[in-house]
Formats: sequence, structure tokens, C-alpha cells
Amino acid sequence: MEKKNLVFITPDLKSGGSERFASRLTKLFSPKYNIYYIVFDDDDISYEIDAELINLNIPASHNFAKKLLNLYRRSRKINKICRQKNVSTVFAFTPGANRAIRFAGLKCRMIGACRGAQDLIDNTSEYHGIIAAGGEILFNAKEMEAFFVEKYPRDADKCHTIENLLDCKHIEEMSRQALSEEEQRFFDSHKVVSTVGILSEHKGHWDLFKSFEILKEKVPDAGLVLVGHRGKYEQDIIDMAKRNKYADDILLAGYQSNPFKYVAKSDVYAMSSISEGFPNALIEAMVCKTAVVTTSCATGPAEIMYDEYRKLEIADWVKADNGIITPVFDGKIDFDYNNKARVHEIFADALAAMLTDDKMRADYAEKGYKRAWKNDESVISGEYFKLLEQ
Repeated sequence: MEKKNLVFITPDLKSGGSERFASRLTKLFSPKYNIYYIVFDDDDISYEIDAELINLNIPASHNFAKKLLNLYRRSRKINKICRQKNVSTVFAFTPGANRAIRFAGLKCRMIGACRGAQDLIDNTSEYHGIIAAGGEILFNAKEMEAFFVEKYPRDADKCHTIENLLDCKHIEEMSRQALSEEEQRFFDSHKVVSTVGILSEHKGHWDLFKSFEILKEKVPDAGLVLVGHRGKYEQDIIDMAKRNKYADDILLAGYQSNPFKYVAKSDVYAMSSISEGFPNALIEAMVCKTAVVTTSCATGPAEIMYDEYRKLEIADWVKADNGIITPVFDGKIDFDYNNKARVHEIFADALAAMLTDDKMRADYAEKGYKRAWKNDESVISGEYFKLLEQ
């Protein structure tokens, strides 16, 4: 049987969870489908894809008029490519790509992926617009779909939720790689808390740094490892780390093609996010058999940390089924170490509890590992193929 043609669209392949996830999907689908991967700008590619790359060469602009022109040009080019390639289904990831397919006038099936809670809050009407244009929406967390359907109940039959898939065996293999001698010395001399993610406003790094100062008073040999780069506040976050009272106990690893080797050798993984979608880095840490402490941000942590999803309202740190969960930070972008609040103390207390209780840490490492394997591609992939065959 002749293979059907699929198109994936992201603005670029520089960095980001959506881009990384889309690249993973190309490898899953490529044995059964011909895949074309459209980007608006092919500068500085970080992720490998199993697809034919098509660069529209229409990079982002900060000028409002140019943005509108870019949207028009991108939409027209996407329409033309889909007609020429006889595409059956288009998957778009990130707000910019979703906006482009909304106005592309596509005759094929189109699916806009909504993968972040803040994206959904900011662009709810945009996703409704995709459905109004004949498309569908794919969420990666039940809480996100529920939020959307509450606002647009008539769109319910055009909504799907599938959690992110993982290649657990690959993550385990990568996690066994050695650190550099200098990095290993840092790990050997500290009880390490690690975190992985783009240096953006949604990850709450400033709150993590404040909590780390409090943690050091409770666990003097604690160390913090930050893996990640780019993002709107990259330099501010780096500068804040260097101003930390315990800056010598913070390792800024920058971008790493293999973050898992750091996470697996850590004592605890911390996620301080203000908002997520389905936090890949959190569940990948569980694959690495590292106990986790996370905020109860929207969305994803509650679905991962509890075996049965529940909507959370908590005032202190809580032992969940698969790790410790804490109240979410207030979301204010604040690089001043003098501005610490009760929530920073709570997060530090949770980290201290996990770092100093060997049995609890080992139990959560094992429970988290079992939970993570429920998202292995051998389990989840069937749901994606089922979606394509609908």
C-alpha cells in the first residue's frame, strides 16, 4: 500500500519541548508514512528529524505589520506545499505554527497541538478558530482539554488528549553516560538537585534560586545543577545564579544534548515551573530513577504525580503517589533575592525532606520509574496511530 504523506510544522528546530517532541514523532511515524517537516527558519537546528525538511525562509519579526505579512506568506506557502505533496494530515506545534494552519485554507486534515497551559490560556480563541476552520486540537493533558471544552462545549468532539510518549530505553542508555571529571567532582561533593529546561518565564528559575538559598541552611552540602539555555530571560537567570549566596554550589551546565546523564546522577530532580503542558522533563527524570519534587502548576504534574488524576489545591508540600508536590509560585518575574515568600520556604522544605530521607527518596525513585514507563512509546504510540487512522 502506498504511504500517506504527513506534514509537521514548527517555527524552527532550535530548542523547546514542542520541537523536541515533534522530532520524536517523525521517528515514530516514518516507517508507515512519508513525512515532510516545515520550518519558518532553519537556522541553528538542535533536533534530528526523520523527515524531509522544508524551510519556508520566513523568520520571525518583531514588527507588527511584518508579522501580519509573514502570517499571510506562511499560510500561502503551507497551502501550496500540502497541495503539491498530496498531504493527508498536517500537525502544527506552537502558537505560530497553529496560527499559520488556521488561515492556510487547507483541504486536508489539520491538527493543532496545544502543549502548554499558558499557551491555552493566552490563545483559547485561536484554538477555537482552528476547529472553526475545519481542524482538530490535540492536547497532552486532560486538564487542558477540560479547560477548553468548558469554554467551547460544542468543540468537544474535535478535541483529543494523548499524553507525551517517551523512548524509555533510549533515555536509560543516555543516562549511563559519564560526566566530565570536573562535573563528577561537583556531584561527588554535593547532594545534587538538578533541573532541566529552557530559561524562560514559565520555568520559575528565580524562585528555585531563592528556595536553594533556604535549602542550603538546612542541607549545607546541597548543590544545584541547571541544564538548559535560551529563552527570553536567559542572561538574567544566569546573572542571578552568579549572585546567589551559594553561587559556588550551583553548576550551570548550559545546553546539553544529553541532559539525562546529569539527572540520573542527581539525588533529586526539581521542577519549579509556573505553567507547563505535560512536563516531559519531569517524567523523563522518573525514567532516570531520580526522585522528584514539583510545583502543582497547570498542567500535567497532578496527572503524573498521582496514579488517578485529581485537581489540586494545596497550601503546603504533599507526599503524592509518585513524588512530592508543592504549591505553585506566584508567577511574578523577580530576580531580587530579598523577596522571598512562604512558598519558597515550602519548596525548600520539600527538597530538604527528599534529600535527607534515604528511604523516601529510594521509594519515590522506584514508584516514579514505574509511572514513567506508562508513557513509553510501546504503550502510547498506538494512541497516536489510532488518531491518524480516524
